[in-house]
Amino acid sequence: MHRSILLALASVFAAASVAMAATEKSAPRATLEQAISHTNHVGSFRYVMTIAIARGRDPAAELQVHGIRGPHLLFVHVQAISSTSVPGQQQSALLDGPFLYEGAPNGIAVYGKIRWLRIPVSNLSPSSKALTSMRNLSPAPLLRLLGESSLARKRAAHGSYHGRLAYDDAIVHTAVSGMTGGIEFRDVRYSARVGSDGYVDTVQVTGRTADGSRTLTIHARLYAFGIKVDPSPPAEGTFMDRNLVNLAE
Repeated sequence: MHRSILLALASVFAAASVAMAATEKSAPRATLEQAISHTNHVGSFRYVMTIAIARGRDPAAELQVHGIRGPHLLFVHVQAISSTSVPGQQQSALLDGPFLYEGAPNGIAVYGKIRWLRIPVSNLSPSSKALTSMRNLSPAPLLRLLGESSLARKRAAHGSYHGRLAYDDAIVHTAVSGMTGGIEFRDVRYSARVGSDGYVDTVQVTGRTADGSRTLTIHARLYAFGIKVDPSPPAEGTFMDRNLVNLAE
């Protein structure tokens, strides 16, 4: 179970960006840059995200992500949707303080009621595949992309921003490739909305490969800003510690 990092699913998807039309008369208080900072520093929020890659006219392969970010906490649930719209593999992961819990694929129990593997974060490198994959399935890469917009310091009418990003920008390239398993997309376009509360509440990013054979669409919605989240960690008896698995091997 410990080798099936949810996170392997992350290798199918894409990126983001941001810009704006400026009409000071109806502009919100926050610039895009301020809204990104506001969103990054809020105590908690929930999000839903769809990452889709389509080849030609074939139906897109999708990852559907539901997540929660809070103080010292990140929860991610991912489900793959095939080109035939049939639900595929799904998995969850919870980063809760000093521990990372990796869920069994499709929640199938092993050894009786065991559905989670618990790993001390202190045993992991900050650049470990597990932690990196979780971050790539959060809105963090999208917010970094938006911050690269040349219009981020301006205000937009009704809080709506639209623009293009340079695919070869180092930050854009890293963020996009992290969400797509290394696939490079060009003609990266974005749209984003800053709500009246000053938070970034929607982001959409599109792109295409250099040969035009594949297209990317990412859509994210962020909500429940500042509402306390306290998802309980897996109960005793439903998880196994990593060191016990290593001993068993």
